[in-house]
Amino acid sequence: MSDNTQANLGAGGDLIATDDIGGGVKVQRVKTTWGPDGTMNDADVASGKPLPVQLRTAAGGEVTLDHDSVDAGGPIKVGHRAIAHGTNPTAVAAGDRTDGFANRAGVPWVMGGHPNILTLEAEYTSAQTNAAIITVGSGAKIVVTQIQALCANSNSVDVAARIGFATATTPTTTGVVLTHPGIAPGSGVSRGDGSGILGVGADGEDLRITSGAATSGALRILVSYYTIES
Repeated sequence: MSDNTQANLGAGGDLIATDDIGGGVKVQRVKTTWGPDGTMNDADVASGKPLPVQLRTAAGGEVTLDHDSVDAGGPIKVGHRAIAHGTNPTAVAAGDRTDGFANRAGVPWVMGGHPNILTLEAEYTSAQTNAAIITVGSGAKIVVTQIQALCANSNSVDVAARIGFATATTPTTTGVVLTHPGIAPGSGVSRGDGSGILGVGADGEDLRITSGAATSGALRILVSYYTIES
């Protein structure tokens, strides 16, 4: 062991080694084997065998913790690689580790939404009642990031439309993502810009529409969305 290694007994009687790695941070590791004289076996470390590791501050507060653990100790800062505006980062293979990127002022580059945004256009000429625009099965949810309802200039009437999440009946309150009492010919209504979440359906809920008839023309619905496990 190095000179700056401390050994003590853990609460369960296991022998623990604490290595000071500088900066007020120590690595604590629990030995899984023993040497012939009853001490920790440094050969395990030299051979590269995996050992449980936990980072701790000099004061003993934990720096790294499991998800949903009670917070303790000081945080470790997360760094980013600086790239200039207009620069394309070099792509890595799927499944590889990658750097987080920020501009030269340290502000992180962030893409909103989801890595697999889907888009869909649906066209209607007749009245719709609880029609499914996007369907999803049990165990999944639809997440809408943008939605538009557009009426053709050739329409001879205003078209009312209401769109929302439901398993059977288009909602009128909770779950509505877009509504308009009468979209004039040649105009439309839009919500969201695709960079964030506009609405999330419950497990197994489809995205449904109830609308009036687009007489002499059409009503078009454009949606950007993704599905995710419930």
